[in-house]
Amino acid sequence: MVSRPAAPDLPTVHRTEVDGVPVFWHTQPGRLNASLIFGVGIAHETFLETGITHLVEHLAMRPLRTSRYENNATTEMLHTSFDVTSTPETVTDHLRRICESLGALDTGPLELERGVLVAEERGSEGPGVTAWLPASIWFGNQAYGLAGNIQVATVRASDDEVRAWCARWFHRGNAALVLSGPPPEGLRLPLPEGPRGRPPSAEPFALPTPARTTVPNGVIGCALVEWTAEMACAAGTLMSRLTDRLRHLEGLVYDIGFDHQMVDERRAVLGFGTDVPDKHARRVLEAIREELAALGAAGPTDEELAADRNSLVEQLGEREFAEYRAFDEAMSELTGWATAAAHQKQVLAGVEAGAVAAAARELAGELVLCAPQGRLPADLPELPGSPLAPVPGRELKRALVGSTAPRGFRLVVGEEGLTSYFGSSPVPVAVVRFDDIAGAGVEHTDGQLPILHLFGLHGGMITVRPGDWRGGRNLVRELRARVGDDVCFDAPDAMRLFEVS
Repeated sequence: MVSRPAAPDLPTVHRTEVDGVPVFWHTQPGRLNASLIFGVGIAHETFLETGITHLVEHLAMRPLRTSRYENNATTEMLHTSFDVTSTPETVTDHLRRICESLGALDTGPLELERGVLVAEERGSEGPGVTAWLPASIWFGNQAYGLAGNIQVATVRASDDEVRAWCARWFHRGNAALVLSGPPPEGLRLPLPEGPRGRPPSAEPFALPTPARTTVPNGVIGCALVEWTAEMACAAGTLMSRLTDRLRHLEGLVYDIGFDHQMVDERRAVLGFGTDVPDKHARRVLEAIREELAALGAAGPTDEELAADRNSLVEQLGEREFAEYRAFDEAMSELTGWATAAAHQKQVLAGVEAGAVAAAARELAGELVLCAPQGRLPADLPELPGSPLAPVPGRELKRALVGSTAPRGFRLVVGEEGLTSYFGSSPVPVAVVRFDDIAGAGVEHTDGQLPILHLFGLHGGMITVRPGDWRGGRNLVRELRARVGDDVCFDAPDAMRLFEVS
């Protein structure tokens, strides 16, 4: 038996505190990097609040933006970060000023920043489908499912709401600082007091898996799994095998994308997929199922296990990995979740092939395969567009002239909400109940009746355009009277579909 090499150590992360804010630092040469992190992001928002954290970030940075040194700010799923790279003196001054800006947020430029965010959203492709689709399948239009959502707060949030959001989340009790060196002399973080925040406690939907569902193009695999060292190895090995087969041997794809998002301390939603012409979708789906089944049956080879370990070993000496380790410690402080250190040490010590095979079997059992209509495996059950039961009612007929609804699209209207179907399938495309509405976008077009975009908390969206259905005008009037003003908002540009209703 060949003995395993000794497991190398992870980079050391130091911890201290400045003005009540935990500070995590590592030792790296070069200019000082700093990231002031707050435990709030997209997942903390409601559907109607989507983008409000981003608004606060932009307003707080407005007095500090400069090209004299590197600085930026980003809003992610579970955190918001204010970053700066420069001399210790410049970093110290920048951090003090961002704290002061957050402590007395100026909402005077709110209208200007609304326009900036709208333009940013218009020019951005947003997160990839492998990032937002899995989360939306298991969380709908709430918490982690908001990853790919249009920013509603840019058109809806008031000055008072933005200031209240800032006061609720951007304070020392919900902050941590990451540095690429020891805290510089004179560093101050004058943030207001506040309680520790925590990640959202949204529970994923209980879905019948494995299953299939329709997407317009490409092939995507989604799953909710226990995120362990073995599962990470299984996913990485699967991606390598699929790349070798579909790119190098069959020439069908260029790349296989992969994303995962932790949704609690032990579980993650993951997605992988590729953009491929419809005619090749079946071959890609067959490859996914065959390679995953083979991995679950025999496990990874010794070479694949070594490659998994060596990939991490090669990263240990890089500056980026030391930065990640300090960031991971800071996020552990803010979320209350364990760091990834135990996971990484297990990889360095070596994972067992049998445990990786078991993880592959778990992945196969939780998998939702997504592909265009008519290309999906017939032996898998079709996943409904919502975990809610369909709403019974009357089926509207498509308008004879001027309808933009796709042929085969069916709309059922009942006392409790709406259900949409495609073709003769009894499985709903979407279900929006009146008692489960997350928000209603009102698209004003030609000055007459609006187009309504109805979003359900449990996922899905149904658009009702008056001209698409016989009796559509009366339906829009009924819906507008039924749906409360408290969940309605003017549809932002990114949501608008038509010029006339």
